Amino acid sequence: MAFGVTLAGFVLGQTTLGLGHVLALRHRFRLIWGFAAACGTVAAAIAGPILGALPAPFLPLAGTLALLAAATAFTTKLLGTWLGPIGVPVATLLLLTVGNSTSGAAIGADLLPAPARIVSGLLPPGAAIRAVTDLNYFDGAHVAGPLITLALWAVLGALLVGLLARHAANRARQVATGR
Repeated sequence: MAFGVTLAGFVLGQTTLGLGHVLALRHRFRLIWGFAAACGTVAAAIAGPILGALPAPFLPLAGTLALLAAATAFTTKLLGTWLGPIGVPVATLLLLTVGNSTSGAAIGADLLPAPARIVSGLLPPGAAIRAVTDLNYFDGAHVAGPLITLALWAVLGALLVGLLARHAANRARQVATGR
């Protein structure tokens, strides 16, 4: 489930990179936040009530998965905006390859080697797995840390994308006016 939501967020972030000439930045942000909410809701419905695979309360589970989708999308968009064409492969390595392989979803974070365990909690897929595990088995007793991690990835990614867009617009105005 976490891989599917991460992949959906990654594809959305990559898609919004190509929409820069069609949609204003605020519309791309609304698209990301709206899609993230829808993705989290659908994934939580499938894993929870439909399949019965996750006993976590529906709304916290949907919120966690929505944050995962938003964090992945904004990070992908940020890396693509900041690094240009190489940004998408960097996002692939960071979020899909390292993030999912160190998430602890398959074996549990406690069984990961020490370096992977450290990385796991800092990347969105690992933070989401920790939050979902806590919601499922511990009534959300320690969910704040992973949710803060996810929120930081999403919000800081969005803020940095906005700052880069503002900087690019200022630079374009300076070039246009000859300054």
